[in-house]
Amino acid sequence: MKLICPAPGQKITSPYGPRIHPISKQVGKMHRGIDYGGQFDVLSAGDGIVTKVSYNGNKRTGGGNVVIIKHATNLFTVYYHGREATKLKVGTRVKAGQFIYVAGTTGASTGNHLHFEVRTGSSGQWGTDADPNIHFAGVGGKVKDIAKAVSVTEPSKLRVDGRMSRGTWKALQSALKSHGYSGILDGRPGTMTYKALQTAVGAKADGKIGPNTRKAVQEHLKQKGFYSSAIDGIWGRGTISALQLCLNANKF
Repeated sequence: MKLICPAPGQKITSPYGPRIHPISKQVGKMHRGIDYGGQFDVLSAGDGIVTKVSYNGNKRTGGGNVVIIKHATNLFTVYYHGREATKLKVGTRVKAGQFIYVAGTTGASTGNHLHFEVRTGSSGQWGTDADPNIHFAGVGGKVKDIAKAVSVTEPSKLRVDGRMSRGTWKALQSALKSHGYSGILDGRPGTMTYKALQTAVGAKADGKIGPNTRKAVQEHLKQKGFYSSAIDGIWGRGTISALQLCLNANKF
């Protein structure tokens, strides 16, 4: 998943990597994110779910007003030093470019700025950071370019085995991005996944998978040329294999 810059147009005051720590003066201290200087609107770097909202006022190590957003199973973004607490709550779904808070100087800080991290651990824990630059879409960071910037990496080809696995659901969630799915790509279907699926196949969008939705999916796959059996609302190996073939062809 590609991310957008959370501070479009703002100057980088401290890049990712070793540096002289501005408070402790320790030489070679690893800086685990990118600092953007100034007081400005901080934006979510991608679609996701807020997993943490907290405050750490420690003047040597604290992040001040902190927000963490989960974008995928092993992709989190972290925002430190907000001027005030965000109005977002844990569990809130956010879109790329959505306002988080105004950058400030709370916690361990020598001036107004955003400290931004990308973490790749399974729970977004400290120490699993990666250089944010490798995750940016690279379109200049302008708000008007957000729609172009946010993209999902092409999924690997599915094994056509007729089993509705987590990998198959994850690939389907990716395909449903263009049909209103704004959740994370975790392969764990819920109401949002089901509603997007129903929208894609022209079924009633009630967020529940019943016979009518299953029939609509079969009809959709038949129209795409991947399914030729009965439209009976039963998802057996034939239906699921057809779905996997359709997803592999990027034609869902």
